[in-house]
Amino acid sequence: MTKWPKREEIEKVLKRLDENPELYSRAISADASHTDRIKRDICAELVIYKREHDLNQRELAQKLEISEALVSKILRYRFDEFTLDRLIRYLEILDIKFEFKRVA
Repeated sequence: MTKWPKREEIEKVLKRLDENPELYSRAISADASHTDRIKRDICAELVIYKREHDLNQRELAQKLEISEALVSKILRYRFDEFTLDRLIRYLEILDIKFEFKRVA
């Protein structure tokens, strides 16, 4: 039988997430710009790379020569402070092939 957490525990977690949105990944809106959609896709590629190469955040940060805090933002799709060229540079450092498709 599955044991569910008590209501108080759930409310505590929800409150913590409300107060600290950096703790979870961000979804983008349905009407997001093309730039944000590309940034999201690049972040997804970096998440996949991390998993496929069994890296922790520190190891990925070392490969990209950036702070763990910035890697955390990427892994949680908090890409607002990143430019496209900066994210593309991270793909190049890791030798990740990425294609842009023109959508009519």
